[in-house]
Amino acid sequence: MTSIEDYMASLADRLRPGSGSGGPVIALMEMAGDLPAMDPALKTDDTLFHGCQSRVWLDLRADQDTGTVRVAADSDARIMRGLLSIAVSLYDGRSFGEVAATPPDRLREAGLIELLAPSRANGFHRLLKHIHGYGAALAAERAELS
Repeated sequence: MTSIEDYMASLADRLRPGSGSGGPVIALMEMAGDLPAMDPALKTDDTLFHGCQSRVWLDLRADQDTGTVRVAADSDARIMRGLLSIAVSLYDGRSFGEVAATPPDRLREAGLIELLAPSRANGFHRLLKHIHGYGAALAAERAELS
């Protein structure tokens, strides 16, 4: 797994205008193919994330043995699947502390938010905040137990 810093640098390169044949929006849509498949059994009303334009399923789990956050996600919209691929790459398998130390605003560094319509950017930001808050709560809980 690459570090968050390395991932952010590669994401910025991938989204930089002129970096690919189709530009940053096409690159974002191509990232939909990078999203790991979500177990269909996890696509329930309980995992349906409200606040996005499209249907989004988000399953967050804590692996207490390894101290990591597990993120599974899917959407019925291709561009959202590309965004979810970024969220999963950014947070899945990271320690509670790493998730807590990586707020959603970090994606502004890659130029991602500027590519999105305001309503999509707001929904994606809410989703990232939710994941970040989950990791921060786990990190705080672990610190209390130590």
